[in-house]
Amino acid sequence: MGPAYHPEWLVTFWLTTPGLNLLNPHYVLIVLAVILAAGWFMKKRRTKAAEILDEEDQVFKHLLLKKKVIEQQLQELEARLMAAEVTEESFRKMKQDYHSHLDQVNKELEQYT
Repeated sequence: MGPAYHPEWLVTFWLTTPGLNLLNPHYVLIVLAVILAAGWFMKKRRTKAAEILDEEDQVFKHLLLKKKVIEQQLQELEARLMAAEVTEESFRKMKQDYHSHLDQVNKELEQYT
């Protein structure tokens, strides 16, 4: 085996510091690496849970916005009928489409409440 490649300042620091000179530096490095790895895994696990909650919250907000938009479109559709911009037949068809979309969004919203 070749010589150890430890910097001179590190060896001097370790051997001249009271308390540290009693410890094996290799064991200290192993314990430090285990603590850092455990901390990294714990942090990683916590962030995944937070990301899942954030994702569900975003989906819920998106569904609420979608519901509001569909309700606005229904109101605008009735105003368009009164202004004679659409025919009675197309009004019924479009209203049924909007109501089916609204029912779908309401079903999806029930999953989050």
